[in-house]
Amino acid sequence: MRIAFLEPYDGGSHRAFREGLTAHSRHEIRAWTLPPRFWKWRMRGAAPWFADRLREDAPQCDLLLATDFLNAADLRGLLPRPLDRAPLVLYMHENQLTYPLSPDEAFDFHFGFTNIVSCLAADRVVFNSEYHRALFLDALPEYLARMPEAVPKGIRERLAARSCVLPVGIARAPHPPDAFAPYLGGSCDAGLGPGWPRDGREHVILWNHRWEFDKRPEMFVGALLRLAERGRSFRLLLLGEPRQQEGVFAPLRDRLGDRILAWGEQGRAAYGACLARADIVVSCAAQEYFGIAVAEAVHAGCYPVLPREQVYPSLYGARCRGRHLYDGEEGLVDLLDALLAGDACGHVCSLPMDADAYCWERLAPRFDHLFEEILG
Repeated sequence: MRIAFLEPYDGGSHRAFREGLTAHSRHEIRAWTLPPRFWKWRMRGAAPWFADRLREDAPQCDLLLATDFLNAADLRGLLPRPLDRAPLVLYMHENQLTYPLSPDEAFDFHFGFTNIVSCLAADRVVFNSEYHRALFLDALPEYLARMPEAVPKGIRERLAARSCVLPVGIARAPHPPDAFAPYLGGSCDAGLGPGWPRDGREHVILWNHRWEFDKRPEMFVGALLRLAERGRSFRLLLLGEPRQQEGVFAPLRDRLGDRILAWGEQGRAAYGACLARADIVVSCAAQEYFGIAVAEAVHAGCYPVLPREQVYPSLYGARCRGRHLYDGEEGLVDLLDALLAGDACGHVCSLPMDADAYCWERLAPRFDHLFEEILG
């Protein structure tokens, strides 16, 4: 099968998804991409750019695959025949109906409506989690009620019928068949697995997200400073894309600089080594529809500490009896304090094994089956 992959914002989780699927699918996937900047202009103007590229470079393909920063309705209207009749799959990494606004931005109805008409123009809409799918569908009635008249009917039902869920893959090798669930969160009897913390001395806390407002790094900073004031011992891995937001972690660098083991973006090998070194991964996200960074760290054996109000309970809450979810900054501080203090949260943790399902070797065949089903 020949698949044209159109990515208007080729960075972060979008780029990771494109690279992973392209590398592991059994089909021929050719990608056209634009750099990860000017996201508003991408939603408004990427469709004619991609239509021109496809007209010139891909007169024939079996299926179109695009992501949520592309106006799929505009694209279909601009493509020549027979490209305009090729099945189109829209992958929703995020959506503009429920994404939190930056403090510097004002609400713009246009972007959410672009997501809606793109979903209507697609043959199949794929969400990265059931949580995300339900959030988007449930937001539709109130969002459309903002229209003063001529409101289209039955949108929620129509999109629910053509939508499904497939998670984002992680670029990690699956665990070997003889791997076992490790004991995490405290001291354990000999023979139950590797020691915790991993170096036997001091816990290493990992941040591996973007350093932007929607990940709430200021909550993370505040919690760690409070723990340090209580005398808790720990070291830090502050990873991820700073995106000119280095100042957000300046208080940690200034006051706990001797505890920081790594800073900023890392190469793939160095990043993998950091995951293997960390004991605890923390998310403070104000929005998370899947969370590649957390999935990678969990698969590597980190103990996840996660906000309850996001996608995480649906991914990690049901199959693990450990304390992994918190409510608000006080809950974050209390949970981290319990982990650093001793074995109050200790348990044999199934999550690293469960996360194996997100490895691309496991996941790519499910995408291939979807593509074949659409063309079938």
